[in-house]
Amino acid sequence: MHEQSKDNIVEKLSPDRSKEILNDKVKMAILKMLKNKGPCSFGDIIRELGVSQPAGTGHILELKLLGLIEKSADPPNFNLNSDRYALLMKYRDS
Repeated sequence: MHEQSKDNIVEKLSPDRSKEILNDKVKMAILKMLKNKGPCSFGDIIRELGVSQPAGTGHILELKLLGLIEKSADPPNFNLNSDRYALLMKYRDS
């Protein structure tokens, strides 16, 4: 149920998991923010979306687990994984 991706375990992006993400307004807002603005810090994400730090952490961890976002070390920003995002959007259109 998991696959290797850049030395990290990434959960498979199944149709059911994809629909859960597609129906989650906050997770989709994070993905759209990263798509439109490019890399963003954790602080930028929670400020712009108006979510608490614990809630933001939970959403970001789930998106990372699904391989939809990745974290760069320097500077510490989150980036959209364009290939995984495209796969997610295919599930939306099906």
